[in-house]
Amino acid sequence: MQQVADDRALDKNIAAGLLSRQSSAERAALLNCLISGGDERLDCDAVSGLNMYGYGPSPRPRDFAFGSSTASTISANAFAVVESYYARLMREMESGSAAAVYEREVERLRCDLLRMLGLDQPAEQPRIDAILATSGTDIHLFAASLLAREDGRALMTITLMGNETGSGVMTASAGRHFMGRVSSDRVVAKGEELRAGDATRNATIAVRNKDGSLRADSEVEDELRGLIELGRAAGLRCLLVVTDVSKTSLLAPSLESVLRLKARFGDVLDIMIDACQFRLSAATIRAYLAHGFMVAVTGSKFLAGPIFSGALLCPPQMSMRFRNRPLPAALSDYCGKAEWPQGWAARDTLPERANFGLLLRWKAALFELESFAAIPQEQVIAVLSAFAEAVVARLAGDPAFALLDSRPLDRRCLWGTPAIRHWDEIPSIFSFYLRNANNAGVLNAVETAAVYKELAVEEDGFAAVRLGQPVRCADFGHVPASALRICLSAPLVVHACESAEALAGLIVQAMIVLDRTAEIAARHASASAARLASA
Repeated sequence: MQQVADDRALDKNIAAGLLSRQSSAERAALLNCLISGGDERLDCDAVSGLNMYGYGPSPRPRDFAFGSSTASTISANAFAVVESYYARLMREMESGSAAAVYEREVERLRCDLLRMLGLDQPAEQPRIDAILATSGTDIHLFAASLLAREDGRALMTITLMGNETGSGVMTASAGRHFMGRVSSDRVVAKGEELRAGDATRNATIAVRNKDGSLRADSEVEDELRGLIELGRAAGLRCLLVVTDVSKTSLLAPSLESVLRLKARFGDVLDIMIDACQFRLSAATIRAYLAHGFMVAVTGSKFLAGPIFSGALLCPPQMSMRFRNRPLPAALSDYCGKAEWPQGWAARDTLPERANFGLLLRWKAALFELESFAAIPQEQVIAVLSAFAEAVVARLAGDPAFALLDSRPLDRRCLWGTPAIRHWDEIPSIFSFYLRNANNAGVLNAVETAAVYKELAVEEDGFAAVRLGQPVRCADFGHVPASALRICLSAPLVVHACESAEALAGLIVQAMIVLDRTAEIAARHASASAARLASA
């Protein structure tokens, strides 16, 4: 316990030192830049300084940061890197062009991302390209825009139900505005098509039954096959979005199903891996790209960079298809030419707009990625395994909790031959219901949301507890239920790899978080019971 207190005090002192070195004007400019260049999800409340997810642009070292499946707060170390980087950029722009500086830095960032993933290749080899985006949801919009009306055929996208993915994914996958304001700060009509006539269809598939249990893989595959058959008969192209992993740590649909469907439908079917949680090893990402699948990642979940930063990785065969594709004019409000790869026609129709907020957010995320990648995989596996064992044992054995139905992360068919164990086979998101001790059921969705909100408040000597937002997963009878999520992030893993004491301290923190969660849940359950009794 003392080690935990010492570590948290040190992080707090680092953060305080960083901010004290800046003038108030410099600090305000940096913090404003970190939340610029996105949509209204980045907006922070004037009083709390936090956005709609309860996060802000400053380090919060006192927080128990186990909510990375929803969002993250920038670490003190990443903030120091961004602070120095931002100061250098500001000095350069005193005598140079902001657009030129931004173009150069975005290209460096793109190269750094590809290098860290082992995707940098000699110039004579087929190229893997990366399109940068302000969020994972934007990536879905970009993919739909690139594929819509390719060779004259309309597009149908197939995604998981929204409770397992981002809230705006289904709208974006249909080629429609998914928020009311875009990164250019222009107000748009939410739900409106970006380009009239693209007629992008959107189909969704559930991977859970109504009670939260998982549907059989064969049942999901049969439904997918039927949807794609209907799309082919109607003359549509199809984009299947495979989620690896979802909000609740699912890989869905199964990769065996995906490969069978791709073999059956060939060029009619394209595949995009939604890896926006970034809970994937570099080797797994490379394997997906080798299969010809696009891969979407973000820096704000497992990597724990500040929200929002995204990238769409395109294998060579997709890059060749996309290089000459025109974009809807409305997409110019979402991105500038520097975020798109050199040599692509898309750059010709996009403005020279510098989005330094996106650049800084990715800078922080890549700092965390590089730190994580430097840890030997055996150490990462040891930390993830120990944490998973402790947390699952607690959630399964404590009557205050009930584990949400899940399954192992199985990617064996991706490799073709027996492969070494990768760290991403071990879950880092653990989803659970809150039990109601009064009636042996679970707290309903409203009660769970209230517990989540109370946990995030720092008061009465308690630090804020950051868990993954409640995910609406089931109906028990007529009672809707949601699951909370306790998650590991790359910075937590890096710190835990430093020593046995650091790992033990991380697990102690997780147990404190679950103690606090159980205590607040019991209080809400008792209050609900009292209200019912007096009604």
